[in-house]
Amino acid sequence: MPTRILIPFDDSEPARQALEYAVDLFPDGEFVALTVVDVTTMPFIPNSATDAQARDRLEELFGESDESTSVDDHLQTAESLANELGVDLETRMRLGSPAQEIVEFAETESIDHVVIGSRGRSGMRRVVLGSVAEVVVRHSPAPVTVVR
Repeated sequence: MPTRILIPFDDSEPARQALEYAVDLFPDGEFVALTVVDVTTMPFIPNSATDAQARDRLEELFGESDESTSVDDHLQTAESLANELGVDLETRMRLGSPAQEIVEFAETESIDHVVIGSRGRSGMRRVVLGSVAEVVVRHSPAPVTVVR
């Protein structure tokens, strides 16, 4: 059975590099790109059990906004990059705290390895803004590779 690889994908340069690195590291892997819409500043944080429920909630929160369009754009970018690399890519979306959703996804979706990009913040910016990659490294049930 091929190794199942999770790549959190926000269409940033580190996320693109993580996808490319994951394909190099696991050429025979099954790849899943996960985009998480951070709704932690909103009064209601849904339990995004399925992509369909999350997408419905996203449309409810934002309508036909830039936010819902950007999620689709992120996932299409991931698919295009995967096509260029010659691999199949499953795409998923969740709402919630990015680090928490990534860890929960790895726990519930039989993920064997996580490859995550990092912006490489340091000092006060890291303290103030936090680090999704650091939380994922500390709490993931699967091994994690951080790409800078």
